[in-house]
Amino acid sequence: MKNRLLLLALLLAALLLAGWLQFAAAQNAPPDAAYINGVVGQPQRYNLSCESRSAVDWAAFFGVKISETEFLAALPRADNPEVGYVGEANDLWGNVPPYSYGVHAPPVAALLQAYGLNAVAQRDLSWEDLRHEVGNNGRPVIVWLVGNVWPGVAQSYTAADGRTVIVAAYEHTMILLGYDPTTVYLLNASTGLVEWHALTAFLTSWAVLGNMAVLWGEDTVIVETAVLPTAFPAETPHSYVVQPGDTLLAIAARFQLTRYELTLYNHLLLPELIYEGQVLHLPPKEQMQPEIAAAEPATAVADSLPIVPAATYTVQPGEHLIQIARTLGLDWQEIARLNALRPPAYIVYPQQVLQLPAPTADSSQETAVALSSTPGNYIVQRGDSLFRIAMRYGLDWPTLAQLNGISYPYRIYAGQTLRLPTSKNDLTNPS
Repeated sequence: MKNRLLLLALLLAALLLAGWLQFAAAQNAPPDAAYINGVVGQPQRYNLSCESRSAVDWAAFFGVKISETEFLAALPRADNPEVGYVGEANDLWGNVPPYSYGVHAPPVAALLQAYGLNAVAQRDLSWEDLRHEVGNNGRPVIVWLVGNVWPGVAQSYTAADGRTVIVAAYEHTMILLGYDPTTVYLLNASTGLVEWHALTAFLTSWAVLGNMAVLWGEDTVIVETAVLPTAFPAETPHSYVVQPGDTLLAIAARFQLTRYELTLYNHLLLPELIYEGQVLHLPPKEQMQPEIAAAEPATAVADSLPIVPAATYTVQPGEHLIQIARTLGLDWQEIARLNALRPPAYIVYPQQVLQLPAPTADSSQETAVALSSTPGNYIVQRGDSLFRIAMRYGLDWPTLAQLNGISYPYRIYAGQTLRLPTSKNDLTNPS
């Protein structure tokens, strides 16, 4: 009898425990639908900077402000996206390593940790894991997808370090903000806007790179080693630390350089995109390209100004090759040849930096210039372009445009009087 009572008591306890566990699980289950407010997005600055854009938008939600350019510059570089950023930020989208590609979750999480955020990179997550983080914890998640939530194909790549990793063409990141039974809500790094996609399409695209994500960790987990300086490095005779309000043009003038030289020497992603605390390396004259160090100015007007041996042009949204050549007064076929652009389309893309050929001299125009222009000024002649005039006076054309308040699309007209810089002070204070 006692054994029966004991058995009944144990059975009743087991039933009560099972009921309690089921109730607790139901209480902890993610809601059927959830959405996180307060995540503000911006469109990415570079063709291949989606991970940095998503990272800084995610960090801002937790109260840490970082610039996209700063975050991108601080990522380690490697040919393995599990270790560092692969390639150049303004190359074409859609390649796989060793060509320009981007970066996977571990280096992004490691750098976010260096900024004091409890970021964790994880793989092989389930949809339930994401629902729990968004629905129960109210925290956004950076997810690695293919394109604009496309199906995609995983590929194996063996890096120089011998490790084999899974990559995919058109790798892209978005931030998961919400869901309902059939839909997900994603902040797209490309546009800075919230989009909604079918849940089935999301799960297919997310699976290509192994259900990879960066999310907030309950405990600090060091994913990779990241080094972030706690204070700005000290300047050296051959370096300069960018100060608040600095521009690349003003810094170049201060050290008797051109913006082109400073950009080239520091491998900057785009001219003018510098940030406070960034260390710029200053090229000593003996280490500059021979044509830069040895060249003499073309006219007495520019006696104190260095000559730029070549020039570049940054493609603007909506532009095509022939339009650019017409703006600069150059032969479009020469630009295509110099930049290895291929027929039939000769495709260029926004923010692509094109190398420009030096224009040929025109003796009749030089005579007109001598007759019509005065020291410190130049009168635009028929057929002139801003680029040709700048090259004639040993300047880079963006400097001449800024000095005269000329903005994109950089139009000038015959008879217009352009101001020429007569000293370094004109470059520092162009207004």
